[in-house]
Amino acid sequence: MNVEVRLHATLTAARPGLRAGEPFPVELPEGAAVSDLVLTVALVPKEVHLVMVNGRIVHDRATRLEDGDRVGLFPPVGGG
Repeated sequence: MNVEVRLHATLTAARPGLRAGEPFPVELPEGAAVSDLVLTVALVPKEVHLVMVNGRIVHDRATRLEDGDRVGLFPPVGGG
């Protein structure tokens, strides 16, 4: 199956040349979960703070993805 992924802020370092929020396709095996996607994209799981699938926040990394899903991955945000 294929999903569309968008990395935001510092997570774009995993894909040199990619701008924040720029979509790219990722092929995953059927039944793959959000946690599988994070590893496939070569991200450190603890660096991914917020996951959105099809515009909805997903709290459980075991959530299964489906072909055509749109996934946004965000790091923790700090500031002051």
